[in-house]
Amino acid sequence: MNENSERTKDKAKDKVKHFINPPAIHISDKMTVLEACKRMKKHKVGSILVTEGSNFVGIFTETDLLNKVVAENGAPDDTPVFNVMTKKLVYIDYEASMIAAFITMQTKNIRHLVVKKDDEVVGVLSIRDVANFYVHKFSQT
Repeated sequence: MNENSERTKDKAKDKVKHFINPPAIHISDKMTVLEACKRMKKHKVGSILVTEGSNFVGIFTETDLLNKVVAENGAPDDTPVFNVMTKKLVYIDYEASMIAAFITMQTKNIRHLVVKKDDEVVGVLSIRDVANFYVHKFSQT
């Protein structure tokens, strides 16, 4: 393979779609923080999408747990996840570059992006996924 085709092949792996693990993990807005944390632990993720019916209405993250529950002396088993989730979702397209994802995270000061493919939520990209991208990218040079 020549250098140009190697570069093209490498660029193809610079997309968000290569660094997410569908399907999107989610929980009902009626469930408690404790139930959300148990599901996050089971799936080994740092965030979970929150749904109301079939609509995504927010995301609950480890940061939400720390700042809005633990630091406020909240009771995880009595607190509805809806009350402490982040309600403003930030999306990125499945075909977007990882660099675009990183820039979005940096400018919005967030650690999780909701990934959409053809207007359907397919997963969440975390700052850990971005770190894995950069490790992969620079370990090949």
